[in-house]
Amino acid sequence: MNKIVLLNCYLGRLPWYFDFFLKSCETNPTIDFIIFSNDEKKRDIPQNVKLVKFSIEAFNLLASQKLNLDIKIANAYKICDFKPAFGIIFQDEISNYDFWGVCDIDLVFGRIREFMTDDLLDNYDVISVKDSFPSGYFLLFRNSTTVNHLYEKSKDYAYIFTSNENYCFDECGGAYDDVVLGKNILETSTKTESIHHVLIKEQNNIRVHFDLFIIEGTPGKIKWENGILSYKDEYEVLLYHFSCYKNNIFSTIKKWKNIPKSYYIDKYNIRKNSNWGISAKWTDCVKPNLRNYLFKMDMLCSKFFKAKVIPDLETGQYSYMNRHIFIGKNIKKQNYLYYEDIDYQYDLIKMSLHKNYFFNKSTKQYYKNEKNSFSEVFLDGNIIKYTKSIN
Repeated sequence: MNKIVLLNCYLGRLPWYFDFFLKSCETNPTIDFIIFSNDEKKRDIPQNVKLVKFSIEAFNLLASQKLNLDIKIANAYKICDFKPAFGIIFQDEISNYDFWGVCDIDLVFGRIREFMTDDLLDNYDVISVKDSFPSGYFLLFRNSTTVNHLYEKSKDYAYIFTSNENYCFDECGGAYDDVVLGKNILETSTKTESIHHVLIKEQNNIRVHFDLFIIEGTPGKIKWENGILSYKDEYEVLLYHFSCYKNNIFSTIKKWKNIPKSYYIDKYNIRKNSNWGISAKWTDCVKPNLRNYLFKMDMLCSKFFKAKVIPDLETGQYSYMNRHIFIGKNIKKQNYLYYEDIDYQYDLIKMSLHKNYFFNKSTKQYYKNEKNSFSEVFLDGNIIKYTKSIN
């Protein structure tokens, strides 16, 4: 059996979904997990999970030594760009394994070995669990000199690693909209050359496998039972990615003292009982519709009572992947928003009843104001978070 280790570096307080992650690691005893973290909370850790005390300073020092570059990243999220280089950065931790991989902690695993079979591992060097681009939240690499140095095939790797801006190097350089629609990554427009570019260019030298083994979004009807993860009670899947669920404004946060042997993930709730009863109907149907109604009423009231135009957003470009929104100020020092065309400017109005929310007066799109960022909020509760670009 091929030996596999999965690596994650998470700096900051470990979130509520980490307990779900740990429980699903426990039910994959033939896979090892190493989590680099500075969270000092004491918790029960499965035997196949190793928590390593870490810091951003320690990462900068280690990465600088291993990559022979001057690494001085300022925020932990930037570490995502380094994932394809983890085979070099953490080479001392992976020396006894046939495969090393990267994984996020906002995951619930099913039976990993059911999908990462020895037959698959024997025939491929890099395995993505998403078919349209390298899945940076779960990506396997053969532990070989050639594969571990793949990141160096990008002409931009040194620039990316020594910058504080995030370039989605571990996936597709931000060209998600294009590659999901089937466009070849080599024909897209990206700021830099990502690991996706490298994998496609190197297909004659390495064996790369793209497949779809996962569930994303907030589809509901997901069941985890004694390590088996299924969708609609019909399809077994490798993992569920909490990415959309955890950021959805309708979602319920679950902080169970002990994760049960069986639970269900609805669109906006996680529950122990198997019956899709009143509670589930409330969280998945009634509650979202009610909240959207309240948002609409708030917009009407705010416009009717001539609520204040937003004055306190920092001007400049805000970005999400390859999408950009620009914030400016008029002569009254009031904020306005525009997309690519500055001639189409939209006034931004504060909501009266929802703190930290504002809306676009013309399109009725509403947003949530956060530190150095804001999020577009959609009717299904999903958000797109735009972060202030680094000049």
